[in-house]
Amino acid sequence: DGRYLFDGRLLDVENSEDLTETSRSKARLSTLGKITDDQTVIFSPENPKYTVTVFTDIDCGYCRKLHQEIAGYNDKGIRVRYMFFPRSGVGSPSYDKAVSVWCADDRNQALTDAKGGKDIEARKCDNPVAEQLEMGQDLGVRGTPSIFLEDGQMVPGYVPPAKLVAMLEAKQAEAHGQAQAQAQAK
Repeated sequence: DGRYLFDGRLLDVENSEDLTETSRSKARLSTLGKITDDQTVIFSPENPKYTVTVFTDIDCGYCRKLHQEIAGYNDKGIRVRYMFFPRSGVGSPSYDKAVSVWCADDRNQALTDAKGGKDIEARKCDNPVAEQLEMGQDLGVRGTPSIFLEDGQMVPGYVPPAKLVAMLEAKQAEAHGQAQAQAQAK
């Protein structure tokens, strides 16, 4: 009848599963699945094993730290798809930098330069920055960097390359184990 409200996570104690996060991950996965590569700035190894989507702010210190280690992520087989999340909002200097990066002839170099503190040429063009900011808010992004794994799980904050690949490997092993269990059950 609407008299009571439950606010919090629902945990399946018997199976050690956070049902709330599982549900949120599925919803995030649906949204993230609609993003095409041409809507992102991608740093990728030749043969990636994993793909993560990172909502980033050019002026965020931990976002810069993550980007300084982009070669380390790529060396571990991680493909990074960047989306913009200027925390200060539309019309802020961070927003304008994100638009300039998007409108640059070489987005990857412009992003690297901007995150390295270099001035980049101010540019304007049709861009997805405001839409990406809104999408990030809809996905529950509250800070940057926010890393989304292939299953839709959100990992807030900076994660070093070795730790991120360990998380991705564990997820992959878990998914493989679940697939085997389902096959045996049939």
